[in-house]
Parts: sequence; C-alpha cells; structure tokens
Amino acid sequence: MQTAIHFEDGLAYTCVLDGEKIIEEEPVRFRGSWIDVVFHTARRHKKESLGIVLDDMTPKVRSKIDEGCRQYGIDKENLKFYTKEEAVLGFVKLQKEDLRKGRIVFFDDTKEHFICYEVGSRKGTIVVERQDFTEQMEKAATDHEKDAVFLEIIKRLLAAGPVATVYLSGSGFDSRWFEQSTKLLCRGRRVFMGKHLYACGGAYLSSREILNTHGEEGLILNDTVVVCQIGLVVHHHGRDVFCPLIKEGRPWFESRGTMEIFVSGMNGLVFELRSQSGIKHASVKFLMEGMKKDPQIVYKLRIEGEYTAPDQCKIKVYDLGFGKLRSSTLQVWQQIIHLERGDFHE
Repeated sequence: MQTAIHFEDGLAYTCVLDGEKIIEEEPVRFRGSWIDVVFHTARRHKKESLGIVLDDMTPKVRSKIDEGCRQYGIDKENLKFYTKEEAVLGFVKLQKEDLRKGRIVFFDDTKEHFICYEVGSRKGTIVVERQDFTEQMEKAATDHEKDAVFLEIIKRLLAAGPVATVYLSGSGFDSRWFEQSTKLLCRGRRVFMGKHLYACGGAYLSSREILNTHGEEGLILNDTVVVCQIGLVVHHHGRDVFCPLIKEGRPWFESRGTMEIFVSGMNGLVFELRSQSGIKHASVKFLMEGMKKDPQIVYKLRIEGEYTAPDQCKIKVYDLGFGKLRSSTLQVWQQIIHLERGDFHE
C-alpha cells in the first residue's frame, strides 16, 4: 500500500493505493503544524514511503523536517515531497488519461490562490505547466464578476487547443458561483470535482518514479524545479566523462545525490554546472585542505550533494581511506554552491 497526504485550508486529505484500489479517506481537520501530522502518520507507516503534496517548500520547513526525522528516528528517504504540478502528473498517470484526445486541465481554487495546471503532450513527453490567475480573480467583487472572469480564462485556454477533461479542486469551488463558466466547460468534455486529486497523484508517485531528468515521461515547468546538473568530469575507460551528482528536473527539496570516486595527485575537485543538454555554464572549485597532493596516495571519496534552498546546493566530501592500504583520515569537507537560476534557462 502507498499513502499520500495533501494539506489545504487546515484539512488533511489522505489517499491510499492498495493495488488497483483507490481509498480516499475522510478529510481530517488538524490543529497546529501540518509537519506534526506528517510525523504522526510516518510513524504509523515506518517501513513504507509516505507522499506529501505541498504548495510550497521553504528552507525553514526543510530544516524542520530534517530535525523531525532525527527526533523520531524516521528515514527521510521514506518521506517523498511533491509539488502540485508533480501530483497532477501522477493523477493523470493514475487515471490513464489519453492526451491524444486533448489537454487535461486542473483548476485549483483555494483561500490563497487560483491556479491552472495544464497537462499536454509534446513529442511523447507529458508536460505540466502552471498559470496563476489569482490576481485576476481577486479583482472580482461579486460571484457574478468572478464567474465572468473565469469564463474569459476558460475561453483563452480553449482557444489554445482541444481540452478533453477538466478537474475542479479546492474549497473555492464549494459555493456554486460558476454557473455561466460551467456551461462552457461542460460543452463536449468531461468535468469532475474532487478534493483528493493531489493526494491520489502523490500516492501514485510515491510508488513509482515516473519523473526523470530527461523528460521522457514527465516534465514539470515551474520555479521550484532544478534547472541544471551538478557533477564532475572523471576519466573513465580512456576518456573524460561528465558524471552528474545531482540531475535537473526535480523540485529543489527532492534533489540530492551521492557518488564515490578514487583520486590521487590532487587536493581539490572541480564541479561543473551544466544544462539539461550538457552545455557547461560554470565551474566551481572545491578545495580540500589537508589532502596530500601525492600521486602515490589514493583516496576513496564519498561525495554527497543536496539542495538546501532553490539557489543553494550543499556539497560534502568524505575521506573513506583506501581499503587496507590506507585508513580514513575521518576528514570531511563541505562547501555551499550558490546558483543563479537565470543562467541555466535554455
């Protein structure tokens, strides 16, 4: 079984996938922080991965989660955090939607925002795009005006191409203010309402890694996604090869990686920042004080990389020794790489 939770407007929406069976649990109103709910649930599902769908992830929240994992003895690798864009992709996969018939559109109306997620296909790749219509909807003073604004948004989306299915989610759709816009929405397409859409998508994702860095199955276009690769150029079978430590294409709070390498005759590393297509944008020197620059001494190094913020990546390097020939010095080197997102858009 796979479980995922989506938090919104003080309620926790939980979905459980048991084989082909989808179980949508009754929403639970919680007090305090949603983080407490996460760890309470994670302790009950200690040996299983738990998906959590969030509107946003901040470095402060990420730090609290790491602290909670240490406190409760939970492997943070079992906590899978997803953006709504990813959950939308998971839901489309779960429902086996046929994108050849047209795009799938999700409207998300909450107390804080009005967002549209469009899911389409480009050259065999599922692409999820996000549009924020919060400002336009907030200008509407009455339900009639809100309905008129929503109608114009729908017309604009339909003008861009066929839409096969529409999903409405969020507490904002609880009141029936969208009478005129609904008539256009329901004309020749399926329209559904639901509160567990993102939790269902998260549960699907927690059991299947359908996202990959080359976008063969899913590509997310938003500001939380890592847009460059960080790695090393290593000598392998007689030629230099770029080996990514952290790949692009995932949200920053889920982007991490580990590798082990053997080196000699150097006291530092050079990390390269590359675009998805492999174009080099920058190099970062990683100095390792105390490491002997002797070609006769071989070091086995473990390298760990993890994003701590959308524009910051922490690199740690451990000296593992070299078998029976050389014991580890127990040295650990650490450096923060600062990135500018604009440099990596192709």
